[in-house]
Amino acid sequence: MKWIEEIASLCGYLSMVLALLATLWKLSRPLKEILKRLEQVEKHQHNDYLGMLRLTIMSEEMPMGERLKAGEEYVKEGGNGEVKARYHLMIEEYQKEIGGN
Repeated sequence: MKWIEEIASLCGYLSMVLALLATLWKLSRPLKEILKRLEQVEKHQHNDYLGMLRLTIMSEEMPMGERLKAGEEYVKEGGNGEVKARYHLMIEEYQKEIGGN
Protein backbone atom coordinates (compact mmCIF):
# COMPACT_ATOMS: atom_id res chain seq x y z
CA MET A 1 0.00 0.00 0.00
CA LYS A 2 2.90 2.34 0.78
CA TRP A 3 4.35 1.90 -2.71
CA ILE A 4 1.06 3.14 -4.21
CA GLU A 5 1.38 6.33 -2.15
CA GLU A 6 4.97 6.76 -3.33
CA ILE A 7 3.96 6.27 -6.97
CA ALA A 8 1.12 8.76 -6.56
CA SER A 9 3.50 11.26 -4.96
CA LEU A 10 6.00 10.74 -7.80
CA CYS A 11 3.25 11.27 -10.38
CA GLY A 12 2.30 14.49 -8.62
CA TYR A 13 5.88 15.76 -8.78
CA LEU A 14 6.18 14.76 -12.44
CA SER A 15 2.97 16.54 -13.36
CA MET A 16 4.19 19.66 -11.57
CA VAL A 17 7.49 19.58 -13.46
CA LEU A 18 5.71 19.02 -16.78
CA ALA A 19 3.36 21.93 -16.09
CA LEU A 20 6.33 24.16 -15.32
CA LEU A 21 8.11 23.09 -18.52
CA ALA A 22 4.96 23.71 -20.56
CA THR A 23 4.66 27.20 -19.09
CA LEU A 24 8.29 27.97 -19.88
CA TRP A 25 7.83 26.71 -23.43
CA LYS A 26 4.78 28.95 -23.91
CA LEU A 27 6.76 31.96 -22.63
CA SER A 28 9.76 31.29 -24.85
CA ARG A 29 8.01 32.39 -28.06
CA PRO A 30 7.09 35.90 -26.82
CA LEU A 31 10.56 36.27 -25.30
CA LYS A 32 12.18 35.40 -28.64
CA GLU A 33 9.98 38.00 -30.32
CA ILE A 34 10.95 40.62 -27.73
CA LEU A 35 14.66 39.86 -28.26
CA LYS A 36 14.21 40.11 -32.03
CA ARG A 37 12.53 43.51 -31.69
CA LEU A 38 15.20 44.70 -29.27
CA GLU A 39 17.93 43.78 -31.78
CA GLN A 40 16.05 45.70 -34.48
CA VAL A 41 15.70 48.77 -32.24
CA GLU A 42 19.42 48.65 -31.41
CA LYS A 43 20.27 48.40 -35.11
CA HIS A 44 18.08 51.40 -35.93
CA GLN A 45 19.55 53.37 -33.02
CA HIS A 46 23.07 52.66 -34.28
CA ASN A 47 22.09 53.76 -37.80
CA ASP A 48 20.58 56.96 -36.38
CA TYR A 49 23.78 57.61 -34.43
CA LEU A 50 25.90 57.16 -37.56
CA GLY A 51 23.54 59.50 -39.42
CA MET A 52 23.97 62.16 -36.73
CA LEU A 53 27.74 61.79 -36.98
CA ARG A 54 27.56 62.05 -40.79
CA LEU A 55 25.61 65.28 -40.53
CA THR A 56 28.10 66.71 -38.07
CA ILE A 57 31.07 65.78 -40.26
CA MET A 58 29.58 67.21 -43.43
CA SER A 59 28.17 70.40 -41.92
CA GLU A 60 30.41 73.34 -42.86
CA GLU A 61 28.80 75.43 -40.09
CA MET A 62 30.12 73.16 -37.34
CA PRO A 63 33.50 73.96 -35.74
CA MET A 64 36.35 71.91 -37.18
CA GLY A 65 37.09 70.32 -33.80
CA GLU A 66 33.53 69.02 -33.53
CA ARG A 67 33.66 67.67 -37.08
CA LEU A 68 36.96 65.90 -36.50
CA LYS A 69 35.72 64.41 -33.24
CA ALA A 70 32.57 63.17 -34.98
CA GLY A 71 34.69 61.75 -37.81
CA GLU A 72 36.87 59.83 -35.42
CA GLU A 73 33.80 58.33 -33.75
CA TYR A 74 32.19 57.63 -37.15
CA VAL A 75 35.19 55.61 -38.31
CA LYS A 76 35.44 53.85 -34.94
CA GLU A 77 31.77 52.83 -35.20
CA GLY A 78 32.33 51.27 -38.63
CA GLY A 79 31.28 54.18 -40.84
CA ASN A 80 32.69 54.03 -44.34
CA GLY A 81 32.33 55.48 -47.82
CA GLU A 82 32.33 59.10 -48.91
CA VAL A 83 31.97 60.50 -45.41
CA LYS A 84 35.00 58.55 -44.21
CA ALA A 85 36.98 59.86 -47.21
CA ARG A 86 35.84 63.40 -46.40
CA TYR A 87 36.95 62.93 -42.80
CA HIS A 88 40.44 61.93 -43.93
CA LEU A 89 40.60 64.99 -46.21
CA MET A 90 39.55 67.17 -43.28
CA ILE A 91 42.38 65.74 -41.19
CA GLU A 92 44.87 66.62 -43.93
CA GLU A 93 43.41 70.13 -44.31
CA TYR A 94 43.51 70.68 -40.55
CA GLN A 95 47.11 69.48 -40.29
CA LYS A 96 48.13 71.84 -43.11
CA GLU A 97 46.24 74.69 -41.43
CA ILE A 98 47.86 74.27 -38.03
CA GLY A 99 51.25 73.43 -39.53
CA GLY A 100 51.19 76.49 -41.75
CA ASN A 101 50.55 78.96 -38.92
